[in-house]
Amino acid sequence: MITKNDFVHSFNNNKTIFLINPKAGIIPDSILIRYLSKFSSEFDYAAFPTIGEFREFMKSSINNYDVFIAVGGDGTVNGLATELVGTGKIMGVFPIGSGNGFAREMGFLPLIKNLVKDIRRKEFFDIDVLYINDHPCVNVFGIGIDSLVAHEFHNLNHRGIFNYGVAAFKVVGKIKPFKVSLSFGNEKFTDEYYMVSVANTRQFGNNAYLAPMAKPDDGKYNLVLLKPFPKYMLPVIVLRMQTRTLKESKYLKYHDLDLPLTISSEEHRIHIDGDPGIDKGEISVRIKKNGLRVLKSSFRKIH
Repeated sequence: MITKNDFVHSFNNNKTIFLINPKAGIIPDSILIRYLSKFSSEFDYAAFPTIGEFREFMKSSINNYDVFIAVGGDGTVNGLATELVGTGKIMGVFPIGSGNGFAREMGFLPLIKNLVKDIRRKEFFDIDVLYINDHPCVNVFGIGIDSLVAHEFHNLNHRGIFNYGVAAFKVVGKIKPFKVSLSFGNEKFTDEYYMVSVANTRQFGNNAYLAPMAKPDDGKYNLVLLKPFPKYMLPVIVLRMQTRTLKESKYLKYHDLDLPLTISSEEHRIHIDGDPGIDKGEISVRIKKNGLRVLKSSFRKIH
């Protein structure tokens, strides 16, 4: 059993490594390690107790590998993507998080045998990368409902989709409108919102589709603005997320952008790919086309 304080690893000079986050989700660690141990001639693996140790490893060892597999949730994916952007290295995902939005969009499922086959094929494609004040983001950045859920969920003692749902309903029950100023190109406006999100892919996770029209490789991103709505409309909005019809809601407005975006908000709690944070200053958003190389999954569907 891997604990959060263990540094478990197997280094055999292979060109693919599985990078395990022991704090992410409900980790089938013993099964995964036992399975990977059978392929010691093909794959290395390592589980890092701290993000600092992971970053030090990446600095010293990135050139030793061609393929890096993130084992965790969206936060784990973001941590690895941040190290790999612009390197030409290939990133894959073994998703064991609570939402797994990026993994779902890229076609990665928690099926290790299929992932092994994909790694052996070593086919890849390039996707765009958002920069939030120069920090890479591959899936969704947000302020408001989604960021408050990320903060609430982060403070819970347990992970899993049920607890994520509990966090979401707590937040929606007490959400208040907040003022935001937005600027891109010749457009500049200020209004009150429940949520301001920037999407590189279609969903938050768990098949909750925020921007059903988004494509991760078109050089554009979707600015999604959610106006205050009556609380009794929440089930309808949730249903529209699940059925990919959220764009039809009168409370939503979308902007399809490739221009830099500036955000000034009185709400300072943010999230980047599900990882909560605080930003009290002006937030800049830009996009880099073809910034990250992703392993092609046999389950990926072209949207």
